[in-house]
Amino acid sequence: MLDDATSWALVRSQVIGRFAANRPGQSPLVVPVNYVVEADQEIVVRSGAGSKLDLASRNVVTLEVDEIDPIRRVGWSVVVEGLARALYEDESHTALDSWAPGWKPYVIRIRPTQISGRRIRLRTPDTDDRGYR
Repeated sequence: MLDDATSWALVRSQVIGRFAANRPGQSPLVVPVNYVVEADQEIVVRSGAGSKLDLASRNVVTLEVDEIDPIRRVGWSVVVEGLARALYEDESHTALDSWAPGWKPYVIRIRPTQISGRRIRLRTPDTDDRGYR
């Protein structure tokens, strides 16, 4: 398991994660999103109208971020759980660049309640801690 400071550093090192929220009576909604972590560790995701915005307006949500090297079989994964709120916010209020096309006048702000992370690595006698030979 990773400590909180390392987990936050890894989340800040990326710009794409998977947003997940429960849908009543259905499987969870899981979608890729661009995000930014603000100074107070609040996570910001831009959104248009739709399921993601509706679910974030009244839910505990999760952002999962990872980086994997399939050749060396190493990587890491961090999960941030938090309380979400959806707001109409002018695009100039946050330094978030959404890769998805379309008008996204809303932001989902996630106030973290828990963070957990772990490293993934192939363990063999002839590799170092990074999975290198």
